[in-house]
Amino acid sequence: MKFNKIELEVKNALSSLPIKKRGILYIAGNIFNFGLKKNEVHLFCNNLLNYAQKKIGSSGGIVVPTATLNLIKSKKIFDKKKTQSFTMGVFSEFIRKHKKSSRSDHPLWSFSGIGKNVKKVLHKVSYSAYGEESVFERLLNYKTYFICLGEPNTAIGMIHYVENLIGVPYRYNKEFYIKVKSKNRTIFKYTLLGVRFKSKNMIGDGNKEITNQLKKMGTFKCVRLRKGVIYFCEYKKIIKNLKIIFRKNPRIWLKNKNQKQQTYYKD
Repeated sequence: MKFNKIELEVKNALSSLPIKKRGILYIAGNIFNFGLKKNEVHLFCNNLLNYAQKKIGSSGGIVVPTATLNLIKSKKIFDKKKTQSFTMGVFSEFIRKHKKSSRSDHPLWSFSGIGKNVKKVLHKVSYSAYGEESVFERLLNYKTYFICLGEPNTAIGMIHYVENLIGVPYRYNKEFYIKVKSKNRTIFKYTLLGVRFKSKNMIGDGNKEITNQLKKMGTFKCVRLRKGVIYFCEYKKIIKNLKIIFRKNPRIWLKNKNQKQQTYYKD
């Protein structure tokens, strides 16, 4: 069988990852981290999906983030069949638009996916984006693997789940009412999202220190692909290590680790 160059690169990268059949792959990040040309993007996405499905088998599933946090400051209506994700990457949009794809109905932090177990993960999720019965929590009930397309610091959404679980001083739960298309009508849907305090005194480091700690703990297996790197780990492992990191230092995301919460109100 003759392979094209991209197909062979994707096949070799995924074949080196210890993925078991019937598992769920949570794939995040941006494929442009690999230095793809514009005319290679669709082919890359097709091959990534095809070989990912071969690794997990017919009983497995693939989940991607399709969040729409831009709707917070917008009058747009969330339609889970049509609304595009926001800054979630090309592959996430590729999966969202797939004819066999399902999508969760959280209007700010949705996920899309393909596969046998995916509908169970995405169906009737919590109104809390990071709380109990959220997709982040449900993925713990399966043999889930995390695949990050490029450096992880901008793609580890599960950080927010652990922040909510452990408790951090710079984030709180805020309620929103988002316009949502429900069948043939538009309704306002109540939803909860963990957000950061708005303060010029609070400056984060873009998850860099958290990512460095995860790497030092041996969380990831790394596979080079063209100009970039694929980071891989078991989902339960990264959640476990994030809990350790945040228990040790709940202010690790802040550049000023000694800053107290009361200063967030003194702009």
